[in-house]
Amino acid sequence: MDKYAGRLLADRYRLPQTPSDEFEFVESRAFDTASGQEVLVRQVPLPEVVDAELVDGPGRHGGAAGAGRGAGADRATRTPDDPVVRRAVEAATAAAALPDHPRLDQVFDVFVQGDGLWIVSELVPARPLAALLAEERLGPYRAAEVAADLLAALRIVHAHGWTHRNVTARTVLICDDGRAVLTGLAAGAAEEVLCGYDPLPAPDIPDTFAAHPRKGISGPEPGPGSSGRVAMEKPAGWPPGGGGGAPGPGTAGVGGVPAPGPAGAGAGGWPGNDPAGVGRPDNVPRAGAGAPDEPTGAGGWPPA
Repeated sequence: MDKYAGRLLADRYRLPQTPSDEFEFVESRAFDTASGQEVLVRQVPLPEVVDAELVDGPGRHGGAAGAGRGAGADRATRTPDDPVVRRAVEAATAAAALPDHPRLDQVFDVFVQGDGLWIVSELVPARPLAALLAEERLGPYRAAEVAADLLAALRIVHAHGWTHRNVTARTVLICDDGRAVLTGLAAGAAEEVLCGYDPLPAPDIPDTFAAHPRKGISGPEPGPGSSGRVAMEKPAGWPPGGGGGAPGPGTAGVGGVPAPGPAGAGAGGWPGNDPAGVGRPDNVPRAGAGAPDEPTGAGGWPPA
């Protein structure tokens, strides 16, 4: 495209023509010559370092330079010599490896060229939230919609062990279709490394979206189509009066709850309006017995 006639990054991304040579991009559109698509590039400035100056040597050299500079400094590299800058590239690349999500921007490439660390991401048709707030105030319902989109994005970030410390009105984009997209995770990770912090998540962070069985509960694994509940063992002696055969009146029903007894029994088969205890299974005449056992308590309960 004709408007992209500026600096070429990584032999692939063509920047627009700058007003002057001293102009430095912080964030700009670019043209990907490999895919033919427009992308967004962000520059994370690298800290300046002071090289040693040899006074008695054959030649004097030194001075302030970017941490990524050296022999062939204007050539792109993804494995810079400086260990701090290399860790910054690794952190940004790891942040870019998050799964694609409609509420997160997608990062394509991370490299160092010149005095900057460059992050190439998708070009989202959107405006920063800061630009929108400068024109009008968000209503309560619109603010709630934006907050819901951001929470959905942060849920994915936190699920993979990351902490997004770069949520600002400039890293939140409001798309033309109304949805909010969170950006700046890779750039924030690189900046944290350059400031001496380690933003990488711990290696033992579990995936909170995976179905893990709760510890401390014995039972078979839930099979396909099951409700996911784990069978619990019933304590010894439960249900009361229950044997190994089929449940009778007043014995265990569903989940060990006594089943309804015959007419005259109380609610759930328990003695109620049955003072003689006729509905009790232990008062059924047995072979060789002349009469039911005499009740020992009020209402014929509990059994002797």
